[in-house]
Amino acid sequence: MFGWEYPPHVVGGLGVHSAELTRRLVSYGVEVDFYKPKIDGSPTDKHIRFMEILLGGAVTPDSYTLKDFNSAVAEYNTKLREKFDPIGVSIIHCHDWIAAEAAVELSQRHGIPLVSTIHSTELDRSAFFYPQKWIMDIERTLIHNSTKVITVSKHEKEMIRRYYGRSDIRVVYNGFNPLPLVKSDYSKRNRVMFIGRVTAQKGPIFLVKAAKRFCEETGGEVVFCGTGSSDFEVRAEATRLGLEGKVRLLGYVDNNEMGYWLTQSDAYVLPAVSEPFGITVLEAMGAGLPAIVSKTTGVAEELFNVLRFDYWDTDELADLMIAVTQSRGLRFTLGLLGRVETSKFSWSRCAEETYAVYKEVVAGG
Repeated sequence: MFGWEYPPHVVGGLGVHSAELTRRLVSYGVEVDFYKPKIDGSPTDKHIRFMEILLGGAVTPDSYTLKDFNSAVAEYNTKLREKFDPIGVSIIHCHDWIAAEAAVELSQRHGIPLVSTIHSTELDRSAFFYPQKWIMDIERTLIHNSTKVITVSKHEKEMIRRYYGRSDIRVVYNGFNPLPLVKSDYSKRNRVMFIGRVTAQKGPIFLVKAAKRFCEETGGEVVFCGTGSSDFEVRAEATRLGLEGKVRLLGYVDNNEMGYWLTQSDAYVLPAVSEPFGITVLEAMGAGLPAIVSKTTGVAEELFNVLRFDYWDTDELADLMIAVTQSRGLRFTLGLLGRVETSKFSWSRCAEETYAVYKEVVAGG
């Protein structure tokens, strides 16, 4: 398995996926050698064998903190080609584009079938705003040279069909780990919250625009839990709209603080431009918090007890936010039924369906 992040180095859902998937694959008798660069410390898990690649100038020598992403990716692929041990390997499984160049070359060199899981494309990550063509070219090469391609939603499957030209895609949904709390008090809080990376892909600017009318009509506030490249844009737009003190960016919060905001809010909002899955949606719903999500959020295609909107329609989003904060019955119903509905998503199911792909690949030679 070729990855990039794994706890303690976690940037997003990919690191969580890698850990939870491999922990369950071993129960099927799968032996995993997990190749990754040494960044932000080493994993402590013992269920698989880690093949850590030491990088040079792209990381600091003492803490292995990442300094230069593009240089790190290039060096990782070069050293991966050198250090890969093909003996006894029946499948190469590559996660996303970062190790794709090495994965494709090694698969062809050694005649080992290649499985790729596409968690997100450059189009998703850029929110369709100046996607980097060189990354899209790497993604296209990976997709068309893989024996089997897995993606995390039908939404992402359609993205690959439309923009990368491959349609025989297997959809395997992510699981999630429920937070150790459940919302039980649905008293009105006049607060909605956002959880996750504050980047253009997640659409935070649309939430700020919708917050104008929401705050004016309810006296409420919008809280952002997370940080990212759009922090400045969000703050600037909030200031322009006169929402100082009403739009709060808390930065990174740990699970304990996250639990507080989940129980003290009326709804979770994700206005993503293109979200392949959306684990945070399940975490919020699993804690009993009503969810308002864009129609371009992958996990929403399998959920009934959510409120959906077009990410660009800030008037519709404001209407939904106001409706949830004004109706205790709506909050209670969405919270209760949504929590029950999240039980269909599990890492065990994800591993079972991934293992089924492996068996098909091995059976096909």
